Amino acid sequence: MGYKKDQGRYARMAAFWGLFFLLAYGCVRRDGLVQVLRSWIGSLGGPELNRAWIDPFPLLGRLDLATMSALGVLGLGGFLIYRWLSRPKVADMLIDTETELRKVTWPTFSDTWQGTLAVVVTVTFLLLYLTGADLAITFVMQKVMGAG
Repeated sequence: MGYKKDQGRYARMAAFWGLFFLLAYGCVRRDGLVQVLRSWIGSLGGPELNRAWIDPFPLLGRLDLATMSALGVLGLGGFLIYRWLSRPKVADMLIDTETELRKVTWPTFSDTWQGTLAVVVTVTFLLLYLTGADLAITFVMQKVMGAG
Protein backbone atom coordinates (compact mmCIF):
# COMPACT_ATOMS: atom_id res chain seq x y z
CA MET A 1 0.00 0.00 0.00
CA GLY A 2 1.29 3.42 -0.86
CA TYR A 3 0.40 5.61 2.08
CA LYS A 4 2.36 4.93 5.29
CA LYS A 5 3.33 1.56 3.96
CA ASP A 6 3.85 -0.55 7.10
CA GLN A 7 1.37 1.12 9.43
CA GLY A 8 -2.03 -0.52 9.84
CA ARG A 9 -0.99 -3.31 7.51
CA TYR A 10 -3.37 -5.97 8.81
CA ALA A 11 -6.42 -3.72 9.01
CA ARG A 12 -5.78 -2.42 5.50
CA MET A 13 -5.24 -5.91 4.11
CA ALA A 14 -8.41 -7.20 5.81
CA ALA A 15 -10.39 -4.24 4.45
CA PHE A 16 -9.03 -4.73 0.92
CA TRP A 17 -9.60 -8.48 0.75
CA GLY A 18 -13.00 -8.25 2.39
CA LEU A 19 -14.20 -5.66 -0.13
CA PHE A 20 -12.51 -7.46 -3.04
CA PHE A 21 -14.13 -10.82 -2.24
CA LEU A 22 -17.49 -9.11 -1.82
CA LEU A 23 -17.06 -7.58 -5.28
CA ALA A 24 -15.92 -10.94 -6.69
CA TYR A 25 -18.98 -12.65 -5.25
CA GLY A 26 -21.22 -10.06 -6.91
CA CYS A 27 -19.47 -10.61 -10.23
CA VAL A 28 -19.55 -14.41 -10.42
CA ARG A 29 -22.47 -15.56 -8.28
CA ARG A 30 -25.37 -17.33 -9.95
CA ASP A 31 -27.44 -14.19 -10.63
CA GLY A 32 -24.46 -11.85 -10.66
CA LEU A 33 -22.78 -9.70 -13.25
CA VAL A 34 -21.69 -12.64 -15.43
CA GLN A 35 -25.28 -13.84 -15.92
CA VAL A 36 -26.56 -10.31 -16.55
CA LEU A 37 -23.86 -9.77 -19.17
CA ARG A 38 -24.56 -13.16 -20.78
CA SER A 39 -28.24 -12.35 -21.24
CA TRP A 40 -27.43 -8.82 -22.45
CA ILE A 41 -24.77 -10.00 -24.94
CA GLY A 42 -27.08 -12.80 -26.08
CA SER A 43 -29.83 -10.33 -26.87
CA LEU A 44 -27.43 -8.02 -28.74
CA GLY A 45 -25.36 -10.37 -30.83
CA GLY A 46 -27.11 -13.72 -30.77
CA PRO A 47 -25.55 -17.05 -29.87
CA GLU A 48 -22.35 -16.55 -31.92
CA LEU A 49 -21.20 -13.57 -29.87
CA ASN A 50 -22.06 -15.36 -26.63
CA ARG A 51 -20.37 -18.71 -27.36
CA ALA A 52 -18.00 -20.30 -24.85
CA TRP A 53 -14.28 -20.11 -25.57
CA ILE A 54 -13.35 -22.67 -22.91
CA ASP A 55 -16.00 -24.95 -21.43
CA PRO A 56 -15.66 -26.05 -18.61
CA PHE A 57 -13.46 -23.38 -17.04
CA PRO A 58 -12.28 -23.77 -13.42
CA LEU A 59 -14.28 -21.85 -10.78
CA LEU A 60 -16.25 -19.82 -13.32
CA GLY A 61 -18.03 -22.53 -15.28
CA ARG A 62 -17.11 -21.35 -18.75
CA LEU A 63 -14.95 -18.67 -20.29
CA ASP A 64 -16.73 -16.36 -22.71
CA LEU A 65 -17.08 -12.66 -23.46
CA ALA A 66 -19.35 -12.08 -20.45
CA THR A 67 -16.93 -13.81 -18.08
CA MET A 68 -13.98 -11.83 -19.42
CA SER A 69 -15.97 -8.60 -19.07
CA ALA A 70 -16.87 -9.46 -15.47
CA LEU A 71 -13.22 -10.28 -14.73
CA GLY A 72 -12.28 -6.89 -16.20
CA VAL A 73 -14.81 -5.19 -13.93
CA LEU A 74 -13.38 -7.19 -11.01
CA GLY A 75 -9.82 -6.12 -11.86
CA LEU A 76 -10.83 -2.48 -12.22
CA GLY A 77 -12.83 -2.68 -9.01
CA GLY A 78 -9.86 -4.20 -7.18
CA PHE A 79 -7.64 -1.38 -8.40
CA LEU A 80 -10.19 1.25 -7.32
CA ILE A 81 -10.59 -0.38 -3.90
CA TYR A 82 -6.80 -0.35 -3.49
CA ARG A 83 -6.61 3.33 -4.47
CA TRP A 84 -9.51 4.24 -2.17
CA LEU A 85 -7.92 2.46 0.79
CA SER A 86 -4.66 4.32 0.09
CA ARG A 87 -6.30 7.74 0.47
CA PRO A 88 -4.90 9.52 3.54
CA LYS A 89 -8.21 9.83 5.44
CA VAL A 90 -9.17 6.19 4.92
CA ALA A 91 -5.64 4.91 5.57
CA ASP A 92 -5.39 6.95 8.78
CA MET A 93 -8.72 5.56 9.96
CA LEU A 94 -7.58 1.98 9.32
CA ILE A 95 -4.21 2.66 10.97
CA ASP A 96 -5.98 4.07 14.03
CA THR A 97 -8.35 1.08 14.06
CA GLU A 98 -5.49 -1.39 14.10
CA THR A 99 -3.68 0.62 16.79
CA GLU A 100 -6.77 0.53 19.01
CA LEU A 101 -7.28 -3.19 18.38
CA ARG A 102 -3.74 -3.85 19.60
CA LYS A 103 -4.67 -2.16 22.91
CA VAL A 104 -7.65 -4.46 23.51
CA THR A 105 -7.32 -7.12 26.20
CA TRP A 106 -8.70 -10.17 24.44
CA PRO A 107 -10.35 -12.89 26.56
CA THR A 108 -8.61 -16.21 27.01
CA PHE A 109 -10.15 -19.44 25.77
CA SER A 110 -11.20 -20.26 29.32
CA ASP A 111 -12.99 -16.91 29.72
CA THR A 112 -14.72 -17.34 26.37
CA TRP A 113 -15.80 -20.90 27.23
CA GLN A 114 -17.17 -19.85 30.63
CA GLY A 115 -19.08 -16.96 29.09
CA THR A 116 -20.51 -19.21 26.38
CA LEU A 117 -21.54 -21.79 28.96
CA ALA A 118 -23.24 -19.12 31.08
CA VAL A 119 -25.22 -17.89 28.08
CA VAL A 120 -26.28 -21.43 27.07
CA VAL A 121 -27.42 -22.26 30.63
CA THR A 122 -29.33 -18.96 30.94
CA VAL A 123 -31.04 -19.37 27.57
CA THR A 124 -31.97 -22.98 28.37
CA PHE A 125 -33.41 -21.96 31.75
CA LEU A 126 -35.44 -19.15 30.15
CA LEU A 127 -36.64 -21.51 27.41
CA LEU A 128 -37.90 -24.02 29.96
CA TYR A 129 -39.44 -21.34 32.20
CA LEU A 130 -41.24 -19.56 29.37
CA THR A 131 -42.44 -22.86 27.87
CA GLY A 132 -43.82 -23.91 31.25
CA ALA A 133 -45.47 -20.53 31.81
CA ASP A 134 -47.02 -20.63 28.34
CA LEU A 135 -48.38 -24.14 28.87
CA ALA A 136 -49.74 -23.19 32.30
CA ILE A 137 -51.45 -20.07 30.97
CA THR A 138 -52.85 -22.06 28.03
CA PHE A 139 -54.19 -24.71 30.43
CA VAL A 140 -55.79 -22.11 32.71
CA MET A 141 -57.33 -20.20 29.79
CA GLN A 142 -58.78 -23.41 28.32
CA LYS A 143 -60.36 -24.27 31.68
CA VAL A 144 -61.76 -20.74 32.12
CA MET A 145 -62.98 -20.19 28.56
CA GLY A 146 -63.67 -23.79 27.64
CA ALA A 147 -61.90 -25.82 25.00
CA GLY A 148 -62.53 -24.41 21.54
